[in-house]
Amino acid sequence: MRNKLAQIFAALSKAAMLLMIPAVAFAEYKLNLQTPNTALGHTIFDLHTIITWICVVVFVLVFGFMFYAVYAHRKSVGHKAANFHEHFWVEVAWTLAPAIILLTMMVPATKSLVMLRDTSDADLTIKATGYQWKWGYDYIRGEGEGISFYSSLSTPQAQIQGTEPKGEHYLLETDTVVVVPVGKKVRMLVTAADVIHAWWVPALSVKQDAVPGFIRDTWFKAEKPGIFRGQCAELCGKDHGFMPIVVEVKSAADYSAWVASQKANMKKAAVAEAPDKAWTLDELKARGEKVYASNCVACHQASGMGLPPTFPALSGSKIATGPKEGHLAMVLNGKAGTAMAAFKHLSDADIAGVVTYERNAWANKTGDMVTPAEVKAARGGGAAPVAAAPAAEVVAPAAAVAAGATGALPAAVYYDSGKATASAEGKTSLDAVIAHLKTNADAKVEVTGYTDKAGNLAANMELAKQRAVSVRDALMAAGVAKERISMKPPATVEAGGDGKQARRVDIKPTA
Repeated sequence: MRNKLAQIFAALSKAAMLLMIPAVAFAEYKLNLQTPNTALGHTIFDLHTIITWICVVVFVLVFGFMFYAVYAHRKSVGHKAANFHEHFWVEVAWTLAPAIILLTMMVPATKSLVMLRDTSDADLTIKATGYQWKWGYDYIRGEGEGISFYSSLSTPQAQIQGTEPKGEHYLLETDTVVVVPVGKKVRMLVTAADVIHAWWVPALSVKQDAVPGFIRDTWFKAEKPGIFRGQCAELCGKDHGFMPIVVEVKSAADYSAWVASQKANMKKAAVAEAPDKAWTLDELKARGEKVYASNCVACHQASGMGLPPTFPALSGSKIATGPKEGHLAMVLNGKAGTAMAAFKHLSDADIAGVVTYERNAWANKTGDMVTPAEVKAARGGGAAPVAAAPAAEVVAPAAAVAAGATGALPAAVYYDSGKATASAEGKTSLDAVIAHLKTNADAKVEVTGYTDKAGNLAANMELAKQRAVSVRDALMAAGVAKERISMKPPATVEAGGDGKQARRVDIKPTA
């Protein structure tokens, strides 16, 4: 029997060792927290050490006494169990002792907690927004005010898939990094756009949950320059482990130089992406390929074949080869109930590029393109002009081409606040559309009323519907057949300024 148990134990031990081999090969074992780079971090580190030793002492005393009592008073040495009841001073002792210990731990813990939550008097403020699966950063106060960028994993797919050796900073490297000055208090405003994330950089002793719809804050002040790495610390979905954070702490002079270079690059980008820029198909494809590699490749794969059934193939898909309006809407808004997240946080040019790339990569050869102006219009930012392009590059319904040539379609009919009748500007647009449809007897249109999410959403949606109906009725009264008008459900926009874009009805050409 003993031999059999020994064999079982040996087999289990061998299996345990085999399971530990990968961990031993790839993990760097440490017996403590990361070396802190902030005063707050040193405070937390010391608090952790104090409480750990208190727990060790309590453990030794309690279990030492228990094991001694069991050993010294065992039956085999003739000890007989005592029969006694409560003892006043013993009761007092084992009540006061834990209370004193807890108070001893509470004082430094409270001081640390107060320090941890004090975000006042910050030298600069950065907003971090979590997305599946990247971080967006906006410098909203301080020397770098106005700087914005996104930060994504930069570990090559070949390393992730195991076809190349793992790099030094595997899954802890990003294409852009957060840059802050040394010795300055940095306030972080943390939120999320989709699911719960967490902004965590251990060496800076900062960890804050990012919750959609809420803005939480935390802070840090780095004591020395260097690069510090962290990760999203919430289970935010598939590829959760591919959402790293990199913070680079620079000297004051180097930080000022970085700010100047970032602002210069932003000005160049603004010129390169001017609203009136005429994009070519090749330019959009080249830009889209980079955007795809940063945002889409993990799920849909570089080959476009995806990982069915969770992540469907894009190569040959009905979405990527069908009407571009549907494809654009999918990228902008995602798809509820699936792993397809919304990517409306990307710029108009980035979205136009990636949609154009997906429609013309792999087995997809639509030959058409989506322009930044069309993306802006799809967001609710106004009607997009129809861009002129070589026939070989753009495939569009004949009605849309004809309408674009006259400038009448697509069009937006604007309304005054709370009104279901068009404004003077809206009536002018509507008259132009009527004139166009009378000239082009085969042209068809779709009508969509817009509103925003402020106030009573149900009432707003009903008003948007009434406005769309009023446009349809005006077209029909002018002699446009009902069969040529397609009514779409009301839609919402994030209205800004005077909310003009949330008081409109869009009229777009359709096949």
